[in-house]
Amino acid sequence: MNLVPALKWFHNWVGFFVSIAMLIALTSGVYLGSVDIIKRLNDHGQEYQPLSIAQKANTVETLFARYPEMSTVRFPTEHTPFVQAATRGKSIVFDNDLNELAIRQSSDIPMFSTIFWLHRHFLMGDFGKYLNAWASLTGGVITLIGVYLWWRVRKGFRFKQTLPKNTRSSSLLKSHIQLGLFISIPLFILCISGFLITYKGLWISALKQQSIDDISYPVSQSSNWLSQLSTAQNLWPDSQLVAVSKPRVNPKEKALPTELNYSIGFDSHSDVWLREADKITMNFEQGVIQSALKHRDRPLSGRIASFVRPLHDALNMPLSYVILITFVSTIGAIIFLFTLVTFYRRTFKKKTTAKR
Repeated sequence: MNLVPALKWFHNWVGFFVSIAMLIALTSGVYLGSVDIIKRLNDHGQEYQPLSIAQKANTVETLFARYPEMSTVRFPTEHTPFVQAATRGKSIVFDNDLNELAIRQSSDIPMFSTIFWLHRHFLMGDFGKYLNAWASLTGGVITLIGVYLWWRVRKGFRFKQTLPKNTRSSSLLKSHIQLGLFISIPLFILCISGFLITYKGLWISALKQQSIDDISYPVSQSSNWLSQLSTAQNLWPDSQLVAVSKPRVNPKEKALPTELNYSIGFDSHSDVWLREADKITMNFEQGVIQSALKHRDRPLSGRIASFVRPLHDALNMPLSYVILITFVSTIGAIIFLFTLVTFYRRTFKKKTTAKR
């Protein structure tokens, strides 16, 4: 079998079955992205007022004592002008005086949990998780094959074919090709990053901070938030201290961590899209900095690994990126729907009609 006919067969037949999984993943992704957009657009009536280091230290100490189940405290920024305490599935919003403004829980959003797990593993547990991962990887390959097949017979873009004129298969197919070309790159990124999120072992080790023996960091007062946050800020005076996170405790495990190594997040480079990309890890009981690493100082593998999850679900990414991937997911769902309809008509329905 020649290469081009083989690629066409793979794109059509494998693409047909993968389209079913991708349609579910992308449609649920549109819902999750829309929820995220609505959440980010709500500033809770707050205007951005930066906190001093003393205020940040008081905020962390107060909120971790008041809400011990929370794992992260975030300070006001121009993008989110309020204080926030968060853990998985729940966040509480405060003004700068720590008056509670709102409680946001995933369980309060209609169908959120069901659709999230539908997106993650098709509601089929580990089997669905790995099925989703390989469907995503295959979807990325099919996307590249589609671009290659178009490139061989390209005749330029035709904007008038972007939206189908009717429901005929020829019109749907032309729209499928045109829309696919427009979103091929971001759709490929979503597919590959989705696969890598499941197979963390391929990249997670690149994110681990390595302590450097020949660097001597200043020591802070033990168990003193003001001293430790001041030390961290003085180490990177031109960066904005935006968050403090503590190790998340599994509720099923009674044992607490033997050491409380807190992660202090900073924003420092305007050229890095990823927020909270710079981290200082400090031992709270000892006041000793365990590691300090900026995004730009990571090896290339670490910088790439830093974007695996954010590129897929927009974690710590700007609102504009959430809108982009939600739009791409919407168009992708339409493309795969057109795929299912046209392929069924031209293959299965055609055979049924011929038998009659």
